[in-house]
Amino acid sequence: MEAVIHTANIVGDQFHNNVESNHLVALACGEQADVLDRYIYVSSSGVFPNNGESIACAYHPVDELHPKRPTGNYNISKMVGELYAESVERETGLRTVIVRPSHAISGTTILSQFTVARVCGILKIGQNKPGSELYMADGTELWHQVEAAAESGDQPCSARDLEGRPWYYQPNDARDVARCLVSALEEPGAIGESFNVGAPSPFTYPEAAEILADQTGREPLEVQLPVRWRYDHDIRKAKSWINFNPKGDLKTMIDSARRVESGDYIDYVWD
Repeated sequence: MEAVIHTANIVGDQFHNNVESNHLVALACGEQADVLDRYIYVSSSGVFPNNGESIACAYHPVDELHPKRPTGNYNISKMVGELYAESVERETGLRTVIVRPSHAISGTTILSQFTVARVCGILKIGQNKPGSELYMADGTELWHQVEAAAESGDQPCSARDLEGRPWYYQPNDARDVARCLVSALEEPGAIGESFNVGAPSPFTYPEAAEILADQTGREPLEVQLPVRWRYDHDIRKAKSWINFNPKGDLKTMIDSARRVESGDYIDYVWD
């Protein structure tokens, strides 16, 4: 075996399973540190986290130096996995790389990310977390005004704050995550480093709503709210250090999702 890419964690409330698997894989790789080219641990942007829904980010965009303050069992287990990888690296000289994707998605998932239902869901999560960037101290439940103005939950939604600044979201096409892992495997500059992975740039809600409106013929709902959702991931380090060049911009991902939706396409590779 020449290298190990460890991406096998269960998404959700599987803390003990994830922590144990991260521990055992790191130890096993450490025992082969003299022959293993490198160990790549696939972590998550949730170690920061970078979406502001549970706890406000220290700054935007979120880069590799951002403080790590994970919330929830899944994100905490990912952080523990990073600590195991770093500990084994120090003890054995294991050549380690940490990669942090930001909401890896595939299939048709992108199509539901810019809707009334999604905006309302984000607002509800934020209002339940007093430390979030979306929390209203006076108890206002902002999603009610969005729902009242909407035709339906699947209507495209163009969300901005009261100053006109757009909400934005920077996910990761799963194919680009795979591309980044190959770069982390092949590039000498990757060893001993961590890298954020995301789309080429954040996707704004007005831009996405316009694309969806053109495709569906449905008028997007335009809303202005006293809070701003920002979900970003600074990928400049991965682009410059390991030649990561993601293809999944907003239009490309939406077009791909439409092909999947039609039933004649499986998005395993870029073509």
